[in-house]
Amino acid sequence: MLLGEVPRGSVCLVWRGQRIMIESLRDISNSGISFSLNEQVGVSERISIEYTDPNVKLEVFGRVAWCGQSQQGASEKQHPGAFLMGVELMSPMMLFAVLPKR
Repeated sequence: MLLGEVPRGSVCLVWRGQRIMIESLRDISNSGISFSLNEQVGVSERISIEYTDPNVKLEVFGRVAWCGQSQQGASEKQHPGAFLMGVELMSPMMLFAVLPKR
C-alpha cells in the first residue's frame, strides 16, 4: 500500500532515546514499513515507530531491515529525505489499522 504524505497526526522513529519525525511514508505492508528520513540508522538496530493523533497514540516495535542513501530523482520529489529505510515491525497490522487509507 503506497501512502505518500504522512497522515494527520505525527509519525516518529524512536531510536536511542531520540524522536525523529518521519516526513514521508513510502509504504506499509503486512511485515513492515518504509519511509524517507534525514538520519542514517544502522541495519539491525532496534527501534520503535510512534503514531499519534488527537484520538490515539500507538507505538510498535521493530528492527531496521535496510537503510541506504536515497538517489535524487523525480520520484524523490514526492519522498524527500537523505536516506530510505525499511523497518520490519513486530506488530505491523496495529500500525496499518490506525493509519488513514487513501
